[in-house]
Amino acid sequence: MKQIYGGNLTLNDLDKKVELFGWIANKRKFKQQLFVDLRDSSGIVQLVFQNISDPKLTKESCIKVNGIIKKRLEANLELKSGEIEILVDNYEVLNSSKQIPFEIAKNSTNANEDLRLEYRFLDLRQEKMLENLKLRHKLSLLIRNFFDSEGYIEVETPILGKSTPEGARDYLVPTRKKGKFFALPQSPQLFKQLLMSAGIEKYFQIARVFRDEDLRKDRQPEFTQLDIEMSFGGREEIFELCEKMWKEVLYKLGYKISTPFPRMDYFYSMQHYGNDKPDTRFEFLIEDYTNEFAKNYENKFVKVIIFDRNVAEYLQPINETFKKNNGEILIIENLQDSNSIFSNKLLNKAKQKKIETPFAIVSINKDEDDALKSLGAVRTLLNELYVLADPEKLNFLWIVNWPMFEFDKENQSYSPAHHAFTQFDESTLEYLKTGELDKVRALSYDLVLNGFELGSGSIRIHDLKTQKLMFEILKISEKMQQERFGFFLKAFDYGLPPHNGIAFGIERVLMILTKSSSIRDVIAFPKNAKGIDLLTSAPSDVTKEQLFEYSLEIKK
Repeated sequence: MKQIYGGNLTLNDLDKKVELFGWIANKRKFKQQLFVDLRDSSGIVQLVFQNISDPKLTKESCIKVNGIIKKRLEANLELKSGEIEILVDNYEVLNSSKQIPFEIAKNSTNANEDLRLEYRFLDLRQEKMLENLKLRHKLSLLIRNFFDSEGYIEVETPILGKSTPEGARDYLVPTRKKGKFFALPQSPQLFKQLLMSAGIEKYFQIARVFRDEDLRKDRQPEFTQLDIEMSFGGREEIFELCEKMWKEVLYKLGYKISTPFPRMDYFYSMQHYGNDKPDTRFEFLIEDYTNEFAKNYENKFVKVIIFDRNVAEYLQPINETFKKNNGEILIIENLQDSNSIFSNKLLNKAKQKKIETPFAIVSINKDEDDALKSLGAVRTLLNELYVLADPEKLNFLWIVNWPMFEFDKENQSYSPAHHAFTQFDESTLEYLKTGELDKVRALSYDLVLNGFELGSGSIRIHDLKTQKLMFEILKISEKMQQERFGFFLKAFDYGLPPHNGIAFGIERVLMILTKSSSIRDVIAFPKNAKGIDLLTSAPSDVTKEQLFEYSLEIKK
């Protein structure tokens, strides 16, 4: 017998006898009648019990009912089934629920997030959370159908692999072979390049990946990415494929976006947005006034945002964000009231922008990168505080012309801005001879959506000479090359084709589409902000016997 879902019943089903299953979302007594909102995965339908007083019919109890569909006297148009109700003939309490730790609301709950994660199986009963998971399922299905239509095949790559440096810390998995470890993949990077060597040509995968790094609202220790790799194509081919994919997939989800996506130079983004993932839905860009204030702030960089309102009520969070991002001196002034040097030089610019109540937010720093990043972080915060961006907009943006290397101030060394298998922009190779690594450019690209890095990719190195050159620059010895990448380097001797690819964060897309405050809301069983699974209390201790078996010892 096909199961009937109460949330789908309508006036077309009047007087039918039905058997329903679900949970008691709410109940209310009126005279001799008990009204129950029965929830299942399709939504809610109202039940009517006559002359019933059963202590087992508690909220969130799981029940089965048999009854007849009748028209409601007063319709509830907020429900799909709001014009009908079920007059119950008989019922069975399949499993009674004790008092729930928090209210399960239709859209969201005010419960503490840690409590929600501890009782995640209850939290997921919220309509909003269930809809998030349904959207995730549909997104994955549409992506798979799109790539199948384009001739791509999905290939699974190993979860247990070799530890190779790729930017973040690896999660290590001990084995019973003494001193030997697997690592969980930060990405399928080397395997997907090997698939190109294998002649797959068109590969994709919705892959689970793992990174042991500091968490934030758009990061989890384990997450899902859409991985894409193609042989013989260039940057334009991968851009065209990705734009077509997002346009078609999102259209089927009810969103209209325009293609081609605009492109922005990496250095323009850093100078005017203070980061490499700019939110272009709102203005208030960073402007450089270093030369104008050179006499006042000698050997300092002066960066300014001219804002359109008084931020006095948020001085504390603004200052905290500024300092957290290595800001040195923060000055905020009303350009109309002040006779300071800033008012004299910035007021006309504010008038040109037609800002009626202009305020200058100024970052002064001896390091230009820190001056930009601190002010860029403040700009992002302003959007959170004042909702400057249109939440309905989807602004896709390619970031191009990336530096090949970034300088680590702590270690005083260079590392790849993306990864060690990214192809050089040949027009900048001359700077390798002069040692000016900061001027070397990479054939890499990021796709940004509404201020979040959605995906990152590059043209790959496919000749051994260039790959060896990269390793030499990074001071990876020949011995280390073989130990870490020997299995991969073999492919260069057997016709490795030119290839390129990109990977997109599935949860980040879903977070934006669902307007969630964190990617935890689009993952069934996430870790909290400290990387702890509160539902299962993981990570957890293991026994001495397990440690001994894996040749491990816990140092106190």
